[in-house]
Amino acid sequence: MFLAEVNAALLTILGIVFVINAIVLIVFVLFRQSDSGGVGAAFGGGDGGGALGTKGQAVADKVIAFMGFTFVVLALAYSLVSTGGRSDSGPGPAATETPSDSGSENK
Repeated sequence: MFLAEVNAALLTILGIVFVINAIVLIVFVLFRQSDSGGVGAAFGGGDGGGALGTKGQAVADKVIAFMGFTFVVLALAYSLVSTGGRSDSGPGPAATETPSDSGSENK
């Protein structure tokens, strides 16, 4: 019995949190002011203003780093829960062979 079969609610919650995390990460990356201005410059224009202000950029960088780390952790957790921790893509045959019941091998 696999973990995904046991607790489908956990898989749903992880999926929802993963999507929310991805959306928040995208928003923060878009509003981060780059050297060339970017989308953040549209709300504050050029010289250190930006959408989040000068001190806000340091906070935004920390939030982006945290959300990026959380994104990777959630992706790994979702993968483990959805597969139940098993790996079907490893080296070797995909399925084990079983002897036939006809007994023709022993003749």
